[in-house]
Amino acid sequence: MTWAELIRLLKGHGFEELRTGKGSHRQFWNPSTKRVVTIAVHTKKDVGAGLLNRILKDAGIKESKH
Repeated sequence: MTWAELIRLLKGHGFEELRTGKGSHRQFWNPSTKRVVTIAVHTKKDVGAGLLNRILKDAGIKESKH
């Protein structure tokens, strides 16, 4: 999964962009669950499997297809 696909997945689960940090990091939050996740944005690069699982866990998303 690429970073751009991860961002689309987060937005599809109700996350909104909270703010853009320094460099290539963005914070997304979900108003209904009050969860905040910070991700690096390298849109065309793939997210490592371990990092992807950690972000999905932090976001409270159970995604089996990645």
